[in-house]
Amino acid sequence: MTGALLSAPFRAIDRLTCGAGFVPEAATARAFALQAAARTHASGDSLSAAIVGSLLSRRGGRVSLFTGFVVPDAFPYGETDGPLGTVALARALKRAGFDAEIRVDPPVLDHTAWLAAEIGAGVRVLPIPEDPSALTAIDIAIAVEKPGENAKGYLHAWNGQRIEAGSISIDALFAQLNAQSKLTVAIGDRGNEIGFGAIHHEVLSLVPEARRCTCGCDGGTAAITPASLLYPATVSNWGAYGLCAGLAVATGDRSLLFRPEEEERLLNVAAVRGCRDGLLKAAAFGVDGISGSTSIRVVEALCNLADATLDAGGQKRTPVHGPIEERSKALHE
Repeated sequence: MTGALLSAPFRAIDRLTCGAGFVPEAATARAFALQAAARTHASGDSLSAAIVGSLLSRRGGRVSLFTGFVVPDAFPYGETDGPLGTVALARALKRAGFDAEIRVDPPVLDHTAWLAAEIGAGVRVLPIPEDPSALTAIDIAIAVEKPGENAKGYLHAWNGQRIEAGSISIDALFAQLNAQSKLTVAIGDRGNEIGFGAIHHEVLSLVPEARRCTCGCDGGTAAITPASLLYPATVSNWGAYGLCAGLAVATGDRSLLFRPEEEERLLNVAAVRGCRDGLLKAAAFGVDGISGSTSIRVVEALCNLADATLDAGGQKRTPVHGPIEERSKALHE
């Protein structure tokens, strides 16, 4: 597929990751504005196209995906946002020919491994070491909903709370990889995640609450460390699902898609295993205060878009049976 043919579907993917048509206009508008700022650091008119193109130019490389937003008194086992998108994207990258692994905060390890197994990701799930900069066998690093340090060197939740235990900072690692000209990609939604340092000033303007924190450090919550490519979304998981759709479109491989039935399953499993909604601070069938049914519809829209694009390009459909489909089939036999 040529770049011209890719342009329209990738722009549509970007809109869907902002929740266009699925969430209140204000939320979509903010994500659009953050994406517009991030595009000034990327080539072309679509962030997802720029990221997918950069990834595929390094096909076969060693990619580590990082997630985990652990705050002991609020999210002792992390959030529903982050791990789900990470396992979906890791599976897509593995199937696309990358040597993929997932690195998570230790309290998130067991349920992330469980989530990965639920969709047959087939990737290693390992803890982030106390000194992440010791991880040297990395060609590409991708962070999904991973807090980043503010200008004072502290991690914060979106509501201004300082994270003093739980989540391990990967800022030094990203800075090291950036200095080595290795590809770093970050997906986030509120500006306090690593990678948003690329548009720090824009975050302070577009996300007013990022100027303040409640810990007294006077550094706000806005992250200061940049990534090579930043992908803002209304929900970080949606950004990861969008990249799965983009990889499928670019390669013609529908097995890279993350499907609606998989989102439904993972949302249920995550809640049961203690992951909490980032706004509700409680186990729930949803993410960041948005219902699970809405998230499922966003995933469905991404799949429909990718399928329609591949159909138009003459790509034949072949059945893709993952662990969830196989279990469902067995129950009806």
